[in-house]
Amino acid sequence: MPGLALGNSVTIEAGTPGRLSPGRWARAVVDALGAGAEWLRASFAADGDRLFLWSPVFVAAGVALYFSLDFEPPAWPAAVALSVTATVLWLVRRRPGSALCAAALFCLAIGFGAAVLRAHLVAAPVLERPMSGALVAQVIAVESNENGGLSAILAPRSFGRLDAAALPAKVRIHIRLREAVLRPGATVQLRARLMPPPEPVQPGGFDFARQVWFEGLGAVGFAYTVPEELSPPAGDIPAMLVNLRMKIGERIRSVIGGTSGAVAAALINGERASIPDHVSDDLRAAGIFHVLSISGLHMVLFAGSVFWVVRAALALSPSMTLRYPIKKWAAAAALFGATFYLLISGAAIATQRAWIMICLMFIAILLDRPALTMRNVMLAALVILLWRPDSLIGASFQMSFAAVIALIAFYESNTMRTWTSRPRTSGLGSLPGIAGTYVLGIALTSIVAGAATGAIAAYHFNRIALYGLAGNMAAMPLVGIVVMPMALLSLLLMPFGLDGPALWAMGKGVEGMLLVAHEVASWRGADRLVPEAPLHALILTVLGGLWLALWRENWRFAGVLPMALGLALWGSAGKPDVLIDRDAALFAVRTTDGALALTSSRPSYTAEQWLRHDGDGRSPREAARSKAVNCDGEGCIYREMGKPVIAFPATLAATVEDCTRADVVIAKVPVPHRLRRECGARLLLDYFSFWRNGATTLTFAEDGEITVATALEARGDRPWVQRRKNQ
Repeated sequence: MPGLALGNSVTIEAGTPGRLSPGRWARAVVDALGAGAEWLRASFAADGDRLFLWSPVFVAAGVALYFSLDFEPPAWPAAVALSVTATVLWLVRRRPGSALCAAALFCLAIGFGAAVLRAHLVAAPVLERPMSGALVAQVIAVESNENGGLSAILAPRSFGRLDAAALPAKVRIHIRLREAVLRPGATVQLRARLMPPPEPVQPGGFDFARQVWFEGLGAVGFAYTVPEELSPPAGDIPAMLVNLRMKIGERIRSVIGGTSGAVAAALINGERASIPDHVSDDLRAAGIFHVLSISGLHMVLFAGSVFWVVRAALALSPSMTLRYPIKKWAAAAALFGATFYLLISGAAIATQRAWIMICLMFIAILLDRPALTMRNVMLAALVILLWRPDSLIGASFQMSFAAVIALIAFYESNTMRTWTSRPRTSGLGSLPGIAGTYVLGIALTSIVAGAATGAIAAYHFNRIALYGLAGNMAAMPLVGIVVMPMALLSLLLMPFGLDGPALWAMGKGVEGMLLVAHEVASWRGADRLVPEAPLHALILTVLGGLWLALWRENWRFAGVLPMALGLALWGSAGKPDVLIDRDAALFAVRTTDGALALTSSRPSYTAEQWLRHDGDGRSPREAARSKAVNCDGEGCIYREMGKPVIAFPATLAATVEDCTRADVVIAKVPVPHRLRRECGARLLLDYFSFWRNGATTLTFAEDGEITVATALEARGDRPWVQRRKNQ
């Protein structure tokens, strides 16, 4: 029976009702692929003006490649890669497809080369072992903490018997002596205990030593004695700026007083050491801790207020308004105001990003160009990545740019353009509409920024603020209408001693913000902990978000797929069965219920980090209450049905005994080679294992195999990693 043709597209063969012939199937697939390819070409062509926006992404990928290596690359491969990719880009510049690929590789090489160059420029000695002695150093920066002590950055001139060539460029000293006084720029002498920057508390954990190495910080420690000033400040500009910051902070704290004064000072000069921990916890739980990070919000409110005030003052003269470009004059004044704010705030990464953004915006006004665009954001990202490539791996860079990119992409959408461009009525009758628009704007901004930064915050801090929308909607009007305008006014009036009323009003606004934070933080489940996520989950989520935000055509919605995959993989990170502190002072075992049991109830940074990475909200004291772990003066032992017996002996005699009854022995003391050979345990680790390799984890497989991971192995052979040898 011949086939029956239905129209011109589908042929149904005899005896196979509803089934397409193989030829028709193949043609339909080819047509679908062709249509899809044509749609992609059309979308790509329509978004051709957005290609520049991806250049910082590829530069960031080159920086990430540098930090992913387990060895320190020499400079010549970076130089060769940069030269080769630049040459190829020049040769294929007239071929669109090839030029795009070459440009992407060129940006990768730029990012990699910038990271290598930065590493060579900041290279400085790191203290090899803990030492005590007389320290002579110049004071670079000082902050007061909540307990009345000082935290100072010093540039050593001499330390004990340490050779001058081995002196760190900078050290961080904590001074708990209340009578201590330090003046930036002065040279001081004191007795101090210095130690190398601490290593990660577990393999793959946050590497403080890597972070401070790029800041030139080669040691941390504390003072035994009150610093004695040997010479006064030299009067150089950096010291003068630091002194100005300190005086501004002292003035604000003295006038406002209490916790509100400490928070108000942090909003202006960036010093957060004097803010109590419980206040910071409340702000985090309420989702408004970002207020303490001087970034886009503060810079816009500060510089924007300068712009508005100057323009409004100039507009009071009709003749000046008609004859001169007062808008450009106001923009120039705002540029100076933003730069001043950058200098007195400490110039953190988020502040640098905001300053570059605000400068681009006002420069655009001076040049009669659109002010706030995605291009300006990505240009700011490119500048920071080339200047400080190490900032890429920090939460501040990631969260600040994620929030701004998401917000601009959201407000650039056609729906939001239509809504924001609709005509507004004037007069008293418009006040409810203006108020409603303002509240809706805060809500939308909080939702978009929270969604953009949520995954990054969860990855770095293992926290999700469930009620962040409520916290932001209640607190941000206070910050935008009261706190920051009064901060600007107080700075303008402070040289004349007339800042009292402005600081009083600012303090009341901060007090209201803290009340909101405390209230929201008290709600059940406000601060939710989440387990540690694998890095590839964050990468997929971020790349999907960038695809969604940087393109304009409908193909951008394909970014939802990698985002969904990244979130689905969020909890796929393997959890170790045993965690060992880098100093062999604390151990943790994963019990049959999946929770960690600690061998000590003493609160410590390591214990808190282990529990936080696990998404466990218990305190160290609660985590030490486990029937599976029994401790005495000789050490601890873990026993549970179906699990290996793990011993943590504290003495050599206990180690000998545990070798006969435990499957795994983890000793706090060095173990002689003879005992190592005679020990009946499947695995024996001693103090020197952790001394050499740092924090260690053990993972048990179902077949009985034990995987040992160390922080030293995870960190690789990098300049900020110290490798110790047996003595």
